[in-house]
Amino acid sequence: EARVEGVGFWATGLPSWERARAFAQGTGSLDEASLRPSASLLPPNERRRAPVTVALALESAQQACIAAAADPTVLPAVFTSTHGEIGITDFMCATLVSDPTMISPTRFHNSVHNAASGYWTIGHGCMAPVTALSAWRASFAQGVIEALARIANGAPRVLLVAYDGESAGPLAQVSPSTGLLAAALVLADSSASGVAEDAMRLSFELVPRQSEESLEAADDLLSRQFRDNAMAPMLPLFAMLATNAASCVIDAGRHQMLHIERAA
Repeated sequence: EARVEGVGFWATGLPSWERARAFAQGTGSLDEASLRPSASLLPPNERRRAPVTVALALESAQQACIAAAADPTVLPAVFTSTHGEIGITDFMCATLVSDPTMISPTRFHNSVHNAASGYWTIGHGCMAPVTALSAWRASFAQGVIEALARIANGAPRVLLVAYDGESAGPLAQVSPSTGLLAAALVLADSSASGVAEDAMRLSFELVPRQSEESLEAADDLLSRQFRDNAMAPMLPLFAMLATNAASCVIDAGRHQMLHIERAA
């Protein structure tokens, strides 16, 4: 079990959790002006150099920490992404083919999978442990499991950040993704002191599934809108949080699902 102390959200047309929650409830609309997150955490020079996926991850993480009144400098974190910065990866692959001596060190350091978590820790001066992971369609569920493992191992609170952007080049044919989508949660040990009593308490259970087809496609409003983004498998949980639904199931890998429900 864990309590949800804070939620952050940024997607194309929904630049905050408040907007996303209203949209999920059927009472809100898309904001056509929200084209790119600001990443206001970073100094101007770093902001210009940071790829859009980094800005995406940092914006949702900042929102969640503010909502939870959590200090980012001491908060352990888990960053999960299917692709990381796939646009830069595609650019570097093309450069290696056409002119390998022109590989840019700046682009290279932005291509690594822990780029977003690195910008986060540098921006906040955070010395707490941070993990960056990927598990294809199960990336979000495995991020949840990692965060819960941190809590079980004694961390009173953990920041979980999930994000993906646009696929590019030949890689887009193998693993397509469109639009920008990120969300973040500050999860807390239910028994930790100082945890808000009114924070939603969730229970998590890994359950087996019989086949790849046994997990039905989600049909909530958020999933319909962003189903073509690689991080869409996380959306049933955020639809559940937005609408106060009792439970949801998300993809956790080839033979398993993560069942999440509101704890009594």
